[in-house]
Amino acid sequence: MQNFTNEELKILRGIHTVLGRKYSKSGKYVSLIAQGKREANTDVAKNILNDLKTILNILKPNSN
Repeated sequence: MQNFTNEELKILRGIHTVLGRKYSKSGKYVSLIAQGKREANTDVAKNILNDLKTILNILKPNSN
């Protein structure tokens, strides 16, 4: 269950460490959530996933 496509993961590169710091988690933990290798079944993991989606909406170029 991958949360983001490979293209979206490229856009989010570098964000993992910053979000990890925000939630007192490692960048690897955030990366595993983004890749779908770690379920977002805790409140912190759900918040990280929501933040990743929000950041992606900001950084993703429009297809216009």
